[in-house]
Amino acid sequence: MRSKLLLIIAMLCGISGEINLQAQVSYQISGTWKDGKGEKVYLKDFVKKDSLVTIDSATVNNDRFMLKGTITDMRRMEFACKEGHKKLFIDGKPIIVNIVEKFDTAKKKPWKTIEITGNKEQEILEKATELTYMSAMMQLGEMMSLSKAVNNTQDSVIMKQQVDSIQHVFGIIKEAIEQNITTLLDSTRNSYAITYFINEYIGRYKPFAVLKQSYDNLTDNVKNSTLGKALKEKVDAMAKANVGGTAPNIELPTPQGNMLSLYSLRGHIVLLDFWASWCGPCLREVPNVKKIYDKYHSKGLEILGVSLDDKQKAWVNAIQNKELNWKHVSSLKGWDCPVAKLYNVTGIPRMYIIDENGTIIAQDLRGEALTKKMDELFKDK
Repeated sequence: MRSKLLLIIAMLCGISGEINLQAQVSYQISGTWKDGKGEKVYLKDFVKKDSLVTIDSATVNNDRFMLKGTITDMRRMEFACKEGHKKLFIDGKPIIVNIVEKFDTAKKKPWKTIEITGNKEQEILEKATELTYMSAMMQLGEMMSLSKAVNNTQDSVIMKQQVDSIQHVFGIIKEAIEQNITTLLDSTRNSYAITYFINEYIGRYKPFAVLKQSYDNLTDNVKNSTLGKALKEKVDAMAKANVGGTAPNIELPTPQGNMLSLYSLRGHIVLLDFWASWCGPCLREVPNVKKIYDKYHSKGLEILGVSLDDKQKAWVNAIQNKELNWKHVSSLKGWDCPVAKLYNVTGIPRMYIIDENGTIIAQDLRGEALTKKMDELFKDK
């Protein structure tokens, strides 16, 4: 009976050969491009995060174009033409794309922009993209303003006043952005597009607890979707690299070219230190770390430095010149270090304290807080 039913379904659907019962999501992208006759537009899919492949295209005729077809699952894709590109969310609902001309008052010349409307998920995707951009610009602006104040002001009193003023202003901006992020997350619990924001922004820039809470707040419909399951994989993977989780193994070359793994240090308390020779805050922490190492290495402390350098000479010179006499490894791939990605390292120094059994018991401690924690751990050793 079951085989007959499948045969009937296959006949009705016009399927020959192997039967594919996987759900399909249709897309219908209609658009306008004034004076765009003969121009091409493209729908592209993400093979990887930054790698795209064209899956459909159309030619503008009478200022209009249309893209129609199906994909295997709802997801974020990209619309592209010679005027630029923009992400769009395919969820089975019609989408409208308008390529419109606007006037740049600053440059005093016209320019074209891509406007996408048509579904709620698209609105959420664009709000999330805007907040990500605003947050990045805010951080860049604060960094540049503080750098200018420090480098261009000789008087220490005036410098402190300027720094305090800058931090106050950007603190207000930061608070407003954070409030907007909270509002967005609270209002999009049944959104599929928000999973991208949680994965790529919350998962990268916020503490693990915020990531987990953002996932937990999603509806079951979203959690059970392909996008929700992908996000759950991210949450589960990051749980291992946070307090209470078993530290994921690291196996990278030492300066001498020998492979060294984190698991080979089991039985010791390990300070896992992500750093780089070019990182000022990392080097400022060195005297404190050296004191801790000198005090407790004989009692079982091991330090494993994972460098985010991309040049062997700079890495090795820093180890020698600063007399960093503990264990070191590096992929020499800079921020593309696979271990840094595994531990979700987005800023350095980042330190983890791992107990004898491989469990992460503390992270992101520096200065006096790091010293105090080590004193507690070695009190009875």
